[in-house]
Amino acid sequence: MTEDFITFIGRFHPLWVHLPIGFLIIAVLLKGYVVLGKKPVLQEAVSFALFLGTISALIAALLGFLLSRSGGYEGDLLDIHLVAGWTTVLLAGIAWWVNKNEHRFPKKLSYSVLGFLVLSLSVTGHFGGSLTHGEDYLTAYAPFWGTQEKSTQRVLATIEEAEVFTDVIQPVLRSKCQSCHRPGKSKGELNMVSYETLLKGGENGPVIISLDGGKSELIRRVTLPEDHDDFMPSEGKKPLTEEEIQWITWWIEKGNADPKISIMEADEDLIEWAKPRLNILGAEKMLAASIDTVYLRTLDKIGFRVRVLSQKTGALDVVLPSEVANGQASELLKALLPIKEQIYWLSLAETGIQDSDMSLIAQFSNIHRLRIENNPISDAGISALKNLSRLEILNLNGTKVSASGLGPLAEIKSLKSLFLWNTSVNPQDEWVVKISSEKVKVVFGA
Repeated sequence: MTEDFITFIGRFHPLWVHLPIGFLIIAVLLKGYVVLGKKPVLQEAVSFALFLGTISALIAALLGFLLSRSGGYEGDLLDIHLVAGWTTVLLAGIAWWVNKNEHRFPKKLSYSVLGFLVLSLSVTGHFGGSLTHGEDYLTAYAPFWGTQEKSTQRVLATIEEAEVFTDVIQPVLRSKCQSCHRPGKSKGELNMVSYETLLKGGENGPVIISLDGGKSELIRRVTLPEDHDDFMPSEGKKPLTEEEIQWITWWIEKGNADPKISIMEADEDLIEWAKPRLNILGAEKMLAASIDTVYLRTLDKIGFRVRVLSQKTGALDVVLPSEVANGQASELLKALLPIKEQIYWLSLAETGIQDSDMSLIAQFSNIHRLRIENNPISDAGISALKNLSRLEILNLNGTKVSASGLGPLAEIKSLKSLFLWNTSVNPQDEWVVKISSEKVKVVFGA
């Protein structure tokens, strides 16, 4: 089975996935009617709906798995969606069996299984929506959300505005530490939600000692062996990376734990690591916060498919369909230049783009996901992408790239997933082994 055929079959997932949702929800509603309305005659209909839901959910899960192999999907969200999807299949099957043989099981078991099924179905649907519509698809249009939501990372016009604690240290503490050290759950009486509470320390005193990282309890805890009882974060949570520890150590020892010290005061290698992780949109974009809907309609008339990923940042998902490109991809790409800073996802699959077009794509500095599969692109073109410092997912399936030409991609520190089906690159190539060890997921196929 070729990769194109796998992708073709997998793309039926969005079409099919609503079928099991309908069957399973109808089954739950029918069950409620059977119990509350005392209509036992409909019990057989409940079992039949659950049976159809189980079979259709299994097919949807298989199609989703095939679709996931084509690339273009963020790793963590995809993994959660896949696990939740297969869990839904399992629970649907159990619910069908329990309801079909209801006389053999306690009624509470049937109700519990159906409850967990609805929960699993909701989780699966939510993360599926996050994959296709962006993580804030539920809240982007919610009334007053923009004023009430606590921002996880502030927007910067330039890197010079960045502060070490606010823009580098605090995001690390938020993702790795605050689940246990926050209001309502302050383990060791330590609250890490702000600079003031961090400075206050915990039940054993201060956790940071200005100018002395060696005596700072925070540094000691995160640098202990992972099997040590005092190692943090505990409970199997993801530990801090070497670079994150270096930043905290630098901030304490050389930055004097100053909450306002500029990131530009740090060592150059630390600054380079932090750059792709900062939310720098550029002064011009910050002044023009609104999305130019008139220009988006112009692109729509040309044939582009444009979708807003986030109202807050103005991030866009842009697709150039292959039938629209029709040998004119190079010229059509120029129409995207006025919104190049807003393009976060870009798909140019099977559009006929050439190596000469790569330098133009390299100007879209905020691209996070780039799909350029099944195009006559070689090593010469790929080298132009090395400055896309925010690129996380790159699909090169069916291109002319080779292992020797992929070296420049190692300079993209933000890269998380690389798809290389149907290329001359081999999984055993030295470059592939090296970049895979650096936490880049390299996918060659099923």
